[in-house]
Amino acid sequence: MKPADSPKGQPGDSYSRRLYLALTALAVLSCLGLDFLASRRGELSYFFPHRQGREAPPPPRASLAGLAGRLFTESGLAERDIRSGRDEEGQPRYSIELTEETYLKIALPLESVFREHEASAQVEEGESEGRTTYSWHVQRGDQEKLTLLFSCLPPPRPEGEGLPKPAPPPPPAPEKIAAIIIDDMGNSLEVLQEIFDLGIPLTISVLPQSSYALETAQAAHDRGLEVMLHLPGESLNHQEGEAPLSPVILSDMGPDEIRALVVDSLNRVPFVSGVNNHMGSKITQNKAAMSPVLDVLKERRLFFIDSVTSNRSIAYDLARRMGLRSAYRHVFLDSEVGVSYSRQKLVELFKLAKKKGRAIAIGHPFPETLQALRDSLSLPRKYGVRLVLASQVVPD
Repeated sequence: MKPADSPKGQPGDSYSRRLYLALTALAVLSCLGLDFLASRRGELSYFFPHRQGREAPPPPRASLAGLAGRLFTESGLAERDIRSGRDEEGQPRYSIELTEETYLKIALPLESVFREHEASAQVEEGESEGRTTYSWHVQRGDQEKLTLLFSCLPPPRPEGEGLPKPAPPPPPAPEKIAAIIIDDMGNSLEVLQEIFDLGIPLTISVLPQSSYALETAQAAHDRGLEVMLHLPGESLNHQEGEAPLSPVILSDMGPDEIRALVVDSLNRVPFVSGVNNHMGSKITQNKAAMSPVLDVLKERRLFFIDSVTSNRSIAYDLARRMGLRSAYRHVFLDSEVGVSYSRQKLVELFKLAKKKGRAIAIGHPFPETLQALRDSLSLPRKYGVRLVLASQVVPD
């Protein structure tokens, strides 16, 4: 007889339910166990309070002596040059022998290391037995201290030191120089070319109102000659009336008017490096007239050469007192026109330069003067004098 199926709610169904409950309980317990372990490890937990992980203890703080010793090693100091010990208070102390150069290399890094580790250092410099010493007193807090005693070795003696030294050679004799200024330039380009053809360093002083002032200054500059302004001034014998030139500085003009005339004249001649007076025997004796002239030159950093058209001129002395680079004329090449006369004056110029070290001559573009220059090209070498531009003769 086939057994009949168990009706619903019989023992078979009860077994399945018990098995299901057991498995469910086991799963819940497993989850709780895993969650508990997670909480103990400090990980995310859903049922148990989070347990904070124990913080790692901070690393021990490096001692001041350890910091210094490490830096000495990194800097390549030899162990034989470093002695360690204790001071009277029992605090660590280093004594180091090294060169001044090595000390300067490690001083800043050493100070930085101490500062980074909250320590301060006081440094005292001194001398001991011919050596430079540096005493470092380092402190951190109230208790920890360190003393560093640096003794810098003297530089090594060069070979042969101690032997008698040869006497130094005598200083070279100062060079003898002379300058020649050619006045009244700007009225003839043909004469300018004759000056170029001489092939010697000359200084060209250009009249501001001359017909070819601009062209003369430009050409002279292009050929490497120096350009000056030949500034007209009132004379004692009224030469300006015989050959009128404008502008002419007059002794009875006011300072502003004089300054304006000087500025206008400078603006007419480019490449000017200095100024000398044309005529002007009256104004160069007059401080009130010369002061505004020299003021303008000082503002523009130009030098001044007193042509000495009067033996009572105060212009040079006034310029020096005002702080201008200045000089004065020593020789006139053609106060008498003639080749022979100008040759004699050139000899006088070079003899004077040889004796005094420097001298200045002024001449004019007369045919006789230019011929005398052509005939005397070898004179500077004969007297051991070098012909230079005017600015090179004017002292600083």
